[in-house]
Amino acid sequence: MNGRIWLATIALGTALSAVPSVQAAKLYKWTDEQGNVTYSERKPTGQEAEAIRLRGATLDSSGAQEKLDRLNEQAAAQGKDRKFAENSASVTAEREERMANNCKIAQENMRILRTTSRIQAKDENGEPYFLDEPGIQAKMAATQQQIEDNCN
Repeated sequence: MNGRIWLATIALGTALSAVPSVQAAKLYKWTDEQGNVTYSERKPTGQEAEAIRLRGATLDSSGAQEKLDRLNEQAAAQGKDRKFAENSASVTAEREERMANNCKIAQENMRILRTTSRIQAKDENGEPYFLDEPGIQAKMAATQQQIEDNCN
């Protein structure tokens, strides 16, 4: 889609740049031997001809410039939308990968909490201690919540 807008922009710009070169043209009008009226860019030799001056139409290119500007803005907006979509897809993929990793860790922690009778933890000072039964149950509840949050 972006390529078509860009191509249209270039074509429109090229057409607009050619418009000012149109100038008045000169034609000649005469009647030949058979009585036919003839028009030509070149004066006939040996015959009288009336010179006719043609003026090219003047075009207002302000509307075309506005359209060109609008097309450029659309192309820029589509480029931003595409980059945003690519970034969103990348962020989503990273988030899913992180969640899958957290899921594996939480499942392994739950397996350890269910199969090991003595669970060691660290207090706020970093000193190790063994969890009692209510502490183990609290850790299991927190781990279950992590599983629900990260495992789809």
